[in-house]
Amino acid sequence: MEQSLIDECINCIKEINHNSNIYILPKKGFSDYLNLKSDNHLFIVDVNRKGRKKPQFTLQLRNRSFKDYTLIRLDIFGPDHQNPPGNFPYAGKRIPCPHIHIANSEYGAKVAYPLNESYAKMYLTNDQLEDLIIILQKFLEYCEVGNINSIGYNLQEDLI
Repeated sequence: MEQSLIDECINCIKEINHNSNIYILPKKGFSDYLNLKSDNHLFIVDVNRKGRKKPQFTLQLRNRSFKDYTLIRLDIFGPDHQNPPGNFPYAGKRIPCPHIHIANSEYGAKVAYPLNESYAKMYLTNDQLEDLIIILQKFLEYCEVGNINSIGYNLQEDLI
């Protein structure tokens, strides 16, 4: 994907296009998605709580026209990520969770950045990291979703 299209998809204003006024986060071991739309694109936010051995919570923004291409991925629980070698911040480094992947034309979404770091610009406090609903709302805000408060969010179980 060309960098100009990546930037357009990440930076355009989006809105939630959900069939209910409440979004219920999937239970541990399951996944779901939210539909988003902008003036020119349709998007999916994957909400993944699957995990083989450990709990996992991953949020991922994708363009519906390029479903196999991740634009932004936020990994809260899960394994460390080994960045590829290259000429970018954290090249060749192992990045523990939580971390965020931001696509670019050279590496796709294969580069992870620590949260609360100037390049990533995804800031979550320790208290916020204990609340999956807040994490989802902050991710949607990061993805330029304008109507985050137009629906309610529900979670019926503990974080882990």
